[in-house]
Amino acid sequence: MPKIFPAVCDYAEAVANPEGRFATLRGVRAISDAEGAPLYTCGTGRVTFRIALEGEPHELTCFTSAAASGAGERYGRLVPDELYVFASDGGGRYYPVALRPVSESEAADILPEIPEAGDGELCEGLRVIVRNGRFGYADGQGRIAIGPQYAWAGDFSEGRAVVAVFASDGGEGLLMGLIDREGRTVIPPEYDDLSWDGSRYAYADRDGRHGCLDRTGRVVVPLEYDWIGEFDFGFALVCRGGRFGYVDERGEPVGEGLAYADARPVSADGTAEVLLPGNAVFTTIRLF
Repeated sequence: MPKIFPAVCDYAEAVANPEGRFATLRGVRAISDAEGAPLYTCGTGRVTFRIALEGEPHELTCFTSAAASGAGERYGRLVPDELYVFASDGGGRYYPVALRPVSESEAADILPEIPEAGDGELCEGLRVIVRNGRFGYADGQGRIAIGPQYAWAGDFSEGRAVVAVFASDGGEGLLMGLIDREGRTVIPPEYDDLSWDGSRYAYADRDGRHGCLDRTGRVVVPLEYDWIGEFDFGFALVCRGGRFGYVDERGEPVGEGLAYADARPVSADGTAEVLLPGNAVFTTIRLF
């Protein structure tokens, strides 16, 4: 079964409570803001925490998508199966991380225990800022572009950014949505998790049901699956009730539907590897 990567909040819980959570790294301590929450910045498919490793400052990057994980070495030394993250069912598994030492000059920027230390990198002319525990955006000259109002905010990519607000029912959870560069809501913050692919699609989870919306907020794949992968060559791998299949960019099931015990993403040549129920060997099918 394809690996389903944790959400940002799940990684934050693990990094905030590092004892026994790392397979090989020792002496990990999260750098925290004034309220005791781990400092981090986000990008497409990743979240980077500021930590001390045996007293030395580092950046620890975790991955929320397979695509970002596949390019993990750009964020530092890739350590496979390193950080244990709990799942909602009480289980859990180890996930890869990327580790990068921080220079003395960089450490001076990230170690102070004030929220401003969480300011992010400039992306598409805007950077994430943290003021009084709220996230917003400033331009390259430091002018506020989108006022600090969110419980969390990610980097902009192709004119869109994922943001989160506190649940209106007073619970501890966050609800996630998508905004444009003017701060206008594109996808309302009503999802338990939302991953923007940095181009066309946002993959959403609400109450354990997964689907996909486009950059305008239109539903492409209804939230009716247990899991959904990213679109590759016009098709996304989906799973429901332990059976796998594919949907096209209209959200329509293709081929035999949810007919497979396991399946892999579509390749550039239009083929995909699937495992039929009762079989032990994958079979090649053609989708285009």
